[in-house]
Amino acid sequence: MGNGAAGNLGAGALSRVALPADLASLADGILSVRNPLPAAGGVEPESLEEARLYAPQAFRRQQRAVTEADYAAVAQRHPEVQRAAATFRWTGSWYTVFLTVDRLGGGAVDEPFKQRLRAYMERFRMAGYDLEVDGPTPVPLDLALDVCVAPDYFRGQVLAALLQRFGTGLLADGRRGFFHPDEWTFGQPVFLSRIYAAAAEVQGVAAVTVKRFQRWGRPPRTEIADGVLPVGRLEIAELANDPNFQENGRLELAMGGGK
Repeated sequence: MGNGAAGNLGAGALSRVALPADLASLADGILSVRNPLPAAGGVEPESLEEARLYAPQAFRRQQRAVTEADYAAVAQRHPEVQRAAATFRWTGSWYTVFLTVDRLGGGAVDEPFKQRLRAYMERFRMAGYDLEVDGPTPVPLDLALDVCVAPDYFRGQVLAALLQRFGTGLLADGRRGFFHPDEWTFGQPVFLSRIYAAAAEVQGVAAVTVKRFQRWGRPPRTEIADGVLPVGRLEIAELANDPNFQENGRLELAMGGGK
């Protein structure tokens, strides 16, 4: 930096000014030169050995976004982002980075959030690349379970407990419901074994049979036979179980046995 350590002159060390030949005539108007304060801040260049020693530490935290993985990793440092995925697309004369974001708590990727995230990404993004922010593609589920209630339990109580366990909120013990937005993210398949395990956790459930396990509004494929419902790279599974908005996922529970 500057002229190196040699440029850190003490106070009063300067006595004349050096001008290039084309400006030499200006010297006639200078009566005196002095520096009442010492110069500081001059630093010698690092040696190659110092660069090899310190460079890995300096670049351990990525401070630029070049690849798709870089954009996703930087976006995930934002406090409102749970997961991000980036895709480069040629949009005519240049590339545009499409940043797909899964917000914490299932928040909407609305215009105010997009503006905040674009401002955050500005110092990291590569020059010449446009940036667009969008939300994931939801995959609403259509799930139907036949539940056999143990003899000593009331069907209504077990039903309420199952609805809470497979809900989108928090359970009494502080755990998230099975379909809480922060339990699911991009490309995460839905395994039938997890559904059986979650149902078996509820007291009073003697047995469970899955009768329907598919995407809402679509014909079934081989999801039950395969034991998994695949989800695409930019898709997220959801099941809100709101009777007024069944397009956000539906859960049907047929209760038998018990009291």
